[in-house]
Amino acid sequence: MPCHPVKFWIVAAVALVAGGCSRSSGLVPVTGTVTYKGQPVPGATVVFMGSENTRPATAVTQADGSYSLMTLDAKGAMPGSYTAIVTKTDAPSASGEPPSMEEAAKQVNRPPPPPKDLLPAKYSDAARSPLKFEVKAGQKNHFDLQLAD
Repeated sequence: MPCHPVKFWIVAAVALVAGGCSRSSGLVPVTGTVTYKGQPVPGATVVFMGSENTRPATAVTQADGSYSLMTLDAKGAMPGSYTAIVTKTDAPSASGEPPSMEEAAKQVNRPPPPPKDLLPAKYSDAARSPLKFEVKAGQKNHFDLQLAD
């Protein structure tokens, strides 16, 4: 009979560990497409910002504008309310030819030009973004982000 309490505690410990793992991985898939003026936006960064108790979920859009959110290194987002932020910049590209020594000397103390925002500024600011979503467990969480000026 003394074996039963030991078995109980082993089973209880395994249940707690397994339960803890499933709670911490309570992420649900979140997908969608980003469009601007009706066209897909490839290479945009999408961030779902939740409350202070919720980790942000992020993605970079594919060539067709589609995205699939990740939280840290796992697919999905925690259930909850989010504001979506979408950004895309165009950093000035260097020409194929290296600059001459004289040109390089002129540019050495000049900061590089700032990247150009390719989407309206309201989408890059959590306080101004009109993109609000509720991620729900057990439901399809597909949110198309249709951006406009």
